[in-house]
Amino acid sequence: MTSNPRVNRYLKDKAIDHIDHALGRPVDPMGETYRNHFATGANSKDAKQFAASPNWKKIGERDDMAFFAVTDAGRKALKDHLKAIGDPWQPYSVTWGGHTVIIAAKSIGNAKYSTYLDVSDSYSELKFVDFAGEAKARKVAA
Repeated sequence: MTSNPRVNRYLKDKAIDHIDHALGRPVDPMGETYRNHFATGANSKDAKQFAASPNWKKIGERDDMAFFAVTDAGRKALKDHLKAIGDPWQPYSVTWGGHTVIIAAKSIGNAKYSTYLDVSDSYSELKFVDFAGEAKARKVAA
């Protein structure tokens, strides 16, 4: 599991949302991401906008598709946007049963509950109240 988990979010600013999507919607846009690409029609409106933007670098073209990667300037633009809108997602470390996971959450309680949902499939007798009492969670520096 990555130390830069993904987030399920949609951003109203479409240009910034494309950057977020291309990076795989990471908690920390400046950190390592599991992907960095966006495919669009070679002659599309998006391709023309991406080619003219310092936030994108064209990395290839095949058939009628153009492929772009987010630049460092694009990552910074996403980071600044997330800060400006008060994006609540943060990385948390949750330890339970000798195992530690890094998870994206909006609070320590949310991190514990999300982790509980992940493990409760395997431990059907486990109650959340018991899990929450045993699990340790902390915010991870981004």
